Amino acid sequence: MTLQNPVSQRLTSVIERFAEGNEKRFAESIGVKPAVINNYTKGKQQSKPGFEVLQKICETYPAINIEWLINGRGQMEKAKLKPATERVLVTTQDTAGNVSIPVINRRAAANYLTGYKTQEYFEEMDAINLPTSFVRGKQFYALQVTGDSMEPTLHDGDYLICHLCERADWDYLNDGEVCVLVTDERGLQVKRIKNRLSNGYVTCLSDNKRHTAFNLTYNEVLEIWRVSWKLSADLSLNAGLDDRLAQIEDRLERMERLKLL
Repeated sequence: MTLQNPVSQRLTSVIERFAEGNEKRFAESIGVKPAVINNYTKGKQQSKPGFEVLQKICETYPAINIEWLINGRGQMEKAKLKPATERVLVTTQDTAGNVSIPVINRRAAANYLTGYKTQEYFEEMDAINLPTSFVRGKQFYALQVTGDSMEPTLHDGDYLICHLCERADWDYLNDGEVCVLVTDERGLQVKRIKNRLSNGYVTCLSDNKRHTAFNLTYNEVLEIWRVSWKLSADLSLNAGLDDRLAQIEDRLERMERLKLL
Protein backbone atom coordinates (compact mmCIF):
# COMPACT_ATOMS: atom_id res chain seq x y z
CA MET A 1 0.00 0.00 0.00
CA THR A 2 1.35 3.43 -0.98
CA LEU A 3 1.51 5.94 1.85
CA GLN A 4 -0.19 9.24 1.06
CA ASN A 5 1.70 12.51 1.25
CA PRO A 6 0.10 15.28 3.36
CA VAL A 7 -1.57 17.01 0.40
CA SER A 8 -3.01 13.70 -0.80
CA GLN A 9 -4.32 13.02 2.69
CA ARG A 10 -6.03 16.39 2.84
CA LEU A 11 -7.51 15.96 -0.66
CA THR A 12 -8.86 12.58 0.42
CA SER A 13 -10.50 14.28 3.42
CA VAL A 14 -12.06 16.86 1.08
CA ILE A 15 -13.48 14.10 -1.12
CA GLU A 16 -14.90 12.34 1.94
CA ARG A 17 -16.48 15.58 3.17
CA PHE A 18 -17.90 16.89 -0.11
CA ALA A 19 -18.43 13.75 -2.22
CA GLU A 20 -18.94 11.06 0.42
CA GLY A 21 -15.58 9.55 -0.50
CA ASN A 22 -16.54 9.01 -4.14
CA GLU A 23 -13.54 10.12 -6.22
CA LYS A 24 -15.37 9.69 -9.53
CA ARG A 25 -18.21 11.94 -8.39
CA PHE A 26 -15.76 14.53 -7.06
CA ALA A 27 -13.75 14.50 -10.30
CA GLU A 28 -16.87 14.94 -12.41
CA SER A 29 -18.10 17.76 -10.19
CA ILE A 30 -14.96 19.82 -10.85
CA GLY A 31 -14.72 18.83 -14.52
CA VAL A 32 -11.65 16.57 -14.60
CA LYS A 33 -11.15 12.88 -15.35
CA PRO A 34 -11.30 10.50 -12.37
CA ALA A 35 -7.76 9.33 -13.21
CA VAL A 36 -6.49 12.84 -12.46
CA ILE A 37 -7.85 12.75 -8.91
CA ASN A 38 -6.80 9.13 -8.46
CA ASN A 39 -3.23 10.08 -9.34
CA TYR A 40 -3.24 12.67 -6.56
CA THR A 41 -4.66 10.32 -3.92
CA LYS A 42 -3.48 6.82 -4.85
CA GLY A 43 -1.01 7.15 -7.72
CA LYS A 44 2.59 6.15 -7.24
CA GLN A 45 3.88 9.67 -7.78
CA GLN A 46 1.06 11.41 -5.92
CA SER A 47 1.86 14.77 -7.48
CA LYS A 48 0.30 17.87 -5.96
CA PRO A 49 -2.73 19.40 -7.72
CA GLY A 50 -1.76 22.07 -10.24
CA PHE A 51 -3.16 25.60 -10.47
CA GLU A 52 -5.98 24.68 -12.90
CA VAL A 53 -7.24 21.85 -10.70
CA LEU A 54 -7.05 24.02 -7.58
CA GLN A 55 -8.99 26.73 -9.40
CA LYS A 56 -11.69 24.23 -10.34
CA ILE A 57 -11.91 23.07 -6.72
CA CYS A 58 -12.20 26.70 -5.54
CA GLU A 59 -14.96 27.49 -8.03
CA THR A 60 -16.95 24.31 -7.34
CA TYR A 61 -16.47 24.20 -3.56
CA PRO A 62 -15.98 27.79 -2.35
CA ALA A 63 -16.24 26.65 1.29
CA ILE A 64 -12.90 24.82 1.03
CA ASN A 65 -9.93 26.64 2.50
CA ILE A 66 -7.35 26.22 -0.28
CA GLU A 67 -4.57 27.41 2.03
CA TRP A 68 -5.35 24.41 4.25
CA LEU A 69 -5.43 22.06 1.27
CA ILE A 70 -2.03 23.19 0.00
CA ASN A 71 -0.12 23.94 3.20
CA GLY A 72 -2.22 22.51 6.02
CA ARG A 73 -2.73 25.92 7.62
CA GLY A 74 -6.07 26.57 9.33
CA GLN A 75 -9.16 24.42 8.89
CA MET A 76 -10.58 22.51 5.92
CA GLU A 77 -13.51 24.89 5.58
CA LYS A 78 -13.47 28.66 5.67
CA ALA A 79 -14.90 30.28 8.77
CA LYS A 80 -18.64 30.57 8.63
CA LEU A 81 -19.90 34.12 8.24
CA LYS A 82 -21.48 35.54 11.35
CA PRO A 83 -25.21 35.70 10.94
CA ALA A 84 -26.02 39.00 11.45
CA THR A 85 -27.35 42.21 12.32
CA GLU A 86 -24.61 44.21 10.71
CA ARG A 87 -24.65 45.36 7.13
CA VAL A 88 -22.51 43.46 4.66
CA LEU A 89 -20.59 45.99 2.59
CA VAL A 90 -20.02 44.93 -0.99
CA THR A 91 -19.08 46.60 -4.24
CA THR A 92 -22.19 47.42 -6.26
CA GLN A 93 -22.81 48.79 -9.75
CA ASP A 94 -25.39 51.37 -10.80
CA THR A 95 -27.28 51.62 -14.08
CA ALA A 96 -24.75 54.10 -15.45
CA GLY A 97 -21.98 51.55 -15.06
CA ASN A 98 -20.29 53.19 -12.07
CA VAL A 99 -18.98 51.07 -9.21
CA SER A 100 -19.82 52.05 -5.64
CA ILE A 101 -16.92 51.16 -3.34
CA PRO A 102 -17.56 51.02 0.43
CA VAL A 103 -15.34 53.20 2.60
CA ILE A 104 -13.79 51.64 5.70
CA ASN A 105 -12.15 53.76 8.36
CA ARG A 106 -9.72 52.54 10.99
CA ARG A 107 -12.22 52.90 13.83
CA ALA A 108 -14.60 50.55 12.03
CA ALA A 109 -11.71 48.24 11.20
CA ALA A 110 -11.00 47.81 14.92
CA ASN A 111 -14.27 45.88 15.04
CA TYR A 112 -12.79 43.49 12.50
CA LEU A 113 -9.66 42.86 14.57
CA THR A 114 -11.59 42.02 17.72
CA GLY A 115 -14.41 40.23 15.93
CA TYR A 116 -14.83 37.45 13.48
CA LYS A 117 -11.97 38.02 11.05
CA THR A 118 -13.67 38.90 7.81
CA GLN A 119 -13.13 42.15 5.96
CA GLU A 120 -16.70 42.16 4.67
CA TYR A 121 -18.39 43.30 7.89
CA PHE A 122 -18.17 46.92 8.95
CA GLU A 123 -20.54 49.60 10.10
CA GLU A 124 -22.35 51.37 7.28
CA MET A 125 -20.29 54.26 5.96
CA ASP A 126 -19.80 56.40 2.88
CA ALA A 127 -18.96 55.11 -0.59
CA ILE A 128 -16.77 56.22 -3.51
CA ASN A 129 -18.09 55.90 -7.07
CA LEU A 130 -15.65 55.01 -9.84
CA PRO A 131 -16.06 53.85 -13.46
CA THR A 132 -16.00 50.08 -13.94
CA SER A 133 -12.84 50.40 -16.04
CA PHE A 134 -10.99 51.44 -12.87
CA VAL A 135 -11.95 48.39 -10.81
CA ARG A 136 -12.83 45.05 -12.30
CA GLY A 137 -13.44 41.54 -11.09
CA LYS A 138 -12.75 41.88 -7.35
CA GLN A 139 -14.32 43.10 -4.13
CA PHE A 140 -12.79 46.54 -3.54
CA TYR A 141 -12.74 48.72 -0.44
CA ALA A 142 -11.63 52.28 0.21
CA LEU A 143 -9.47 53.10 3.22
CA GLN A 144 -8.38 56.55 4.40
CA VAL A 145 -4.71 57.14 5.16
CA THR A 146 -3.79 58.48 8.61
CA GLY A 147 -0.39 59.80 9.63
CA ASP A 148 2.74 60.67 7.69
CA SER A 149 4.59 57.33 7.48
CA MET A 150 4.07 57.04 3.70
CA GLU A 151 4.85 60.64 2.75
CA PRO A 152 5.63 61.92 0.17
CA THR A 153 3.77 59.12 -1.70
CA LEU A 154 0.64 59.12 0.47
CA HIS A 155 -0.63 61.96 2.64
CA ASP A 156 -2.88 62.05 5.67
CA GLY A 157 -6.46 62.03 4.40
CA ASP A 158 -5.75 60.33 1.06
CA TYR A 159 -8.03 57.45 0.10
CA LEU A 160 -6.72 54.07 -1.04
CA ILE A 161 -8.71 51.73 -3.27
CA CYS A 162 -7.63 48.19 -2.45
CA HIS A 163 -8.74 44.57 -2.65
CA LEU A 164 -8.12 41.47 -0.59
CA CYS A 165 -5.18 39.33 -1.73
CA GLU A 166 -5.81 35.62 -1.23
CA ARG A 167 -3.22 33.82 0.90
CA ALA A 168 -2.39 31.52 -1.99
CA ASP A 169 -1.22 34.63 -3.90
CA TRP A 170 0.91 36.16 -1.15
CA ASP A 171 4.13 34.70 -2.52
CA TYR A 172 3.50 36.54 -5.80
CA LEU A 173 3.35 40.02 -4.29
CA ASN A 174 6.24 42.06 -5.67
CA ASP A 175 8.86 43.91 -3.67
CA GLY A 176 7.93 47.58 -3.52
CA GLU A 177 4.16 47.13 -3.75
CA VAL A 178 2.06 49.29 -1.43
CA CYS A 179 -0.27 47.12 0.64
CA VAL A 180 -2.49 47.28 3.70
CA LEU A 181 -1.31 44.65 6.18
CA VAL A 182 -3.71 43.54 8.90
CA THR A 183 -2.50 42.12 12.22
CA ASP A 184 -3.91 41.79 15.72
CA GLU A 185 -0.91 43.57 17.25
CA ARG A 186 -0.52 46.55 14.88
CA GLY A 187 -3.98 46.86 13.37
CA LEU A 188 -4.06 48.12 9.77
CA GLN A 189 -0.71 49.30 8.42
CA VAL A 190 -0.24 50.92 5.01
CA LYS A 191 3.31 50.01 3.97
CA ARG A 192 5.57 49.30 1.04
CA ILE A 193 6.58 45.66 1.31
CA LYS A 194 9.68 43.57 0.83
CA ASN A 195 8.16 40.15 0.26
CA ARG A 196 9.92 37.32 2.06
CA LEU A 197 6.77 35.40 2.95
CA SER A 198 8.15 32.25 1.31
CA ASN A 199 10.77 32.46 4.08
CA GLY A 200 8.15 33.16 6.73
CA TYR A 201 8.10 36.96 7.01
CA VAL A 202 7.45 40.25 5.24
CA THR A 203 9.34 43.51 5.76
CA CYS A 204 7.19 46.64 6.06
CA LEU A 205 8.80 49.85 4.81
CA SER A 206 7.72 53.47 5.16
CA ASP A 207 8.41 55.97 2.39
CA ASN A 208 8.98 58.54 5.14
CA LYS A 209 12.48 57.62 6.32
CA ARG A 210 11.76 58.96 9.80
CA HIS A 211 9.75 55.77 10.36
CA THR A 212 11.77 52.59 10.84
CA ALA A 213 11.10 49.36 8.95
CA PHE A 214 9.78 46.30 10.78
CA ASN A 215 9.11 42.63 10.03
CA LEU A 216 5.89 40.66 10.39
CA THR A 217 5.90 36.88 10.47
CA TYR A 218 3.61 34.88 8.22
CA ASN A 219 1.46 33.83 11.17
CA GLU A 220 1.09 37.40 12.43
CA VAL A 221 -0.46 38.62 9.18
CA LEU A 222 -4.23 38.11 9.07
CA GLU A 223 -4.81 39.68 5.67
CA ILE A 224 -3.07 41.66 2.97
CA TRP A 225 -4.99 44.17 0.86
CA ARG A 226 -3.33 45.16 -2.40
CA VAL A 227 -3.54 48.89 -3.15
CA SER A 228 -4.66 49.61 -6.72
CA TRP A 229 -5.42 53.35 -6.69
CA LYS A 230 -5.07 56.41 -4.51
CA LEU A 231 -7.37 59.43 -4.42
CA SER A 232 -5.72 62.56 -3.12
CA ALA A 233 -6.62 66.22 -2.68
CA ASP A 234 -2.98 67.06 -1.90
CA LEU A 235 -1.46 68.90 -4.87
CA SER A 236 1.65 70.18 -3.12
CA LEU A 237 5.13 69.33 -4.33
CA ASN A 238 6.92 66.79 -2.22
CA ALA A 239 9.69 67.99 0.09
CA GLY A 240 12.52 66.54 -1.98
CA LEU A 241 11.32 68.21 -5.14
CA ASP A 242 10.83 71.50 -3.28
CA ASP A 243 14.45 71.36 -2.14
CA ARG A 244 15.76 70.61 -5.62
CA LEU A 245 13.74 73.47 -7.14
CA ALA A 246 15.02 75.85 -4.47
CA GLN A 247 18.60 74.81 -5.27
CA ILE A 248 18.06 75.42 -9.00
CA GLU A 249 16.52 78.84 -8.30
CA ASP A 250 19.54 79.76 -6.11
CA ARG A 251 21.94 78.76 -8.88
CA LEU A 252 20.02 80.79 -11.48
CA GLU A 253 20.04 83.83 -9.20
CA ARG A 254 23.82 83.49 -8.70
CA MET A 255 24.32 83.21 -12.47
CA GLU A 256 22.23 86.33 -13.04
CA ARG A 257 24.27 88.25 -10.46
CA LEU A 258 27.50 87.15 -12.12
CA LYS A 259 26.26 88.41 -15.47
CA LEU A 260 25.61 91.82 -13.96
CA LEU A 261 29.15 92.14 -12.58
